[in-house]
Amino acid sequence: MKKILGFSAMLVGSLVGFQSLADEAGSRYMIHFADQVPVIDGKGQDLAWDNAQPLSEFTFPWSSQAAPSTEFRALWDRDAIYFRYVLEDEHLAVGKDPERGVLDSDRAEIFLAKDPQLSSYYTLEIDPKARVFSADAAYDPVKTKRVKLDSSWNWPGLVTKASSTASGYIVEAKLPLTTITDLGLWQDNAQSELICALMRAEFTPKPDGSIDMGWMTWIDPNTAKPNFHNPGTFGTCKLVK
Repeated sequence: MKKILGFSAMLVGSLVGFQSLADEAGSRYMIHFADQVPVIDGKGQDLAWDNAQPLSEFTFPWSSQAAPSTEFRALWDRDAIYFRYVLEDEHLAVGKDPERGVLDSDRAEIFLAKDPQLSSYYTLEIDPKARVFSADAAYDPVKTKRVKLDSSWNWPGLVTKASSTASGYIVEAKLPLTTITDLGLWQDNAQSELICALMRAEFTPKPDGSIDMGWMTWIDPNTAKPNFHNPGTFGTCKLVK
């Protein structure tokens, strides 16, 4: 009985902790409704993006180096949520291995979770070639680590585009609302709130062929080592009109 009560208390604590985190201004992103949605072509120049809230507070939680400019924007309409990352990058890393090309590349990342404990969550990682690494994942709050990562899973209906720029690259994506609904990701009856994590893998190719791996987040999860797969990385994305 004591073990059961202890586990229950831990889950309640996790819920309270997440709610507290989500209520902080730095952990909540507002996705504005768009009468005119952007065309997803990877160029990121559509004027519709001007109506989206810019988010640029991305840092290196596990490094003292200066973080390159990273801007995230999102919009929604009755059909989908639209995402854009504009990323500054002097030295693009683009993996060539057919098996793990995306994982060896610079990439923009979005995770969406079913619950604050991350008992079920889904990853979305897009590289400068618009290639996608996605997975159906799970986190164990008792073991405090990820216990599942099924990379054979793919986002139904996802559209991604990307392009290189003089200073880096741009990634755009469109995710149908029906996909979010079917996966049970909405956190309220109004279907307006999501548990989300926004990150970036910032890689630099080295002369010896290896990669200097940097990890950027919008929220510092306060972990000793780089780790996107934990509740501290997540905040709230709210659809508003």
